[in-house]
Amino acid sequence: MLAFRLTGLPDSRLPLYLYCVGTQEEKVLHRPDGFPVYQLFLSGGGEGQFRLPGKGTWTMGAGQVFIVEPGIAHEYVPHSKSKGELGYIGIGGASAGSVLQSAGLLQNEPCPISGFDIFWSRMTNLWHVLDQGATEMWNTSTLIYQLILDIAQSKIPSDVGRVGIGSSMVQEEPVTRSNRESDTGKDALIRAVALMHTHYQDDLLLKHIADAVGYSVQHLNRLFHHHYGVTGHQYMQRLRLQKASEWLDKHPRASVREAAETVGMEVNYFIRMFKREFGETPGKGIKHRNQLQMEKDLTSS
Repeated sequence: MLAFRLTGLPDSRLPLYLYCVGTQEEKVLHRPDGFPVYQLFLSGGGEGQFRLPGKGTWTMGAGQVFIVEPGIAHEYVPHSKSKGELGYIGIGGASAGSVLQSAGLLQNEPCPISGFDIFWSRMTNLWHVLDQGATEMWNTSTLIYQLILDIAQSKIPSDVGRVGIGSSMVQEEPVTRSNRESDTGKDALIRAVALMHTHYQDDLLLKHIADAVGYSVQHLNRLFHHHYGVTGHQYMQRLRLQKASEWLDKHPRASVREAAETVGMEVNYFIRMFKREFGETPGKGIKHRNQLQMEKDLTSS
């Protein structure tokens, strides 16, 4: 076990700093007043339940992390036959919450991570460095920031292989390597689609998206084809055409060029693809919309 190790008074200029680090045998942990900083718990074996009054109760097993926000009452009760260690890292600083939130780690439930043994080793190494007094606060701030980023990158979606029961989460089956790879692909696909919806008006190539989600164009295309039956390029093109059609519905007197520029497409190419997708040219659609608008105006007058 690694005794509770508290760092010195942090420099006020540090937006993120290490507050404490250590491990303990699995035992009841009861903090009715919460903790002064964010606590990142790591379960190094065994199993138990975390309870946050008014928020819920979750089962936490080996290889998982769980973050509790400052000042939040919490309790951890290990299962009777559970044997293992519970590691903890206190993270403070004005930017601690925003960094953890942006990294997707403030989700109020335990989450499994791949390569857990590596993170446990990094935590114990950090403790030994502190124990030897060889690391300054500025250096540990950098180490903590990198640790948060690495955990976020290694996070496995917590709904994989789980079933919710009320406010509790119970593991249904172990997460296999194939499941992890599949969910990593799904996560990349979700990020790719989100990027397309955010930047459909920009000069965004599928290669840019693939680079952003850490996949090759070929692999990303396979994901799109598996889930949507089209390539990534076809998905993005259909998205742009659909957005253009919606824009024209709201701007019936707009020109074809304006519609094409709205979704970042060259005019002639836009006309061809629009006709292929909707069965008519955008110009014909504009004429039809104008006619409907005129009839509506006449009816109103």
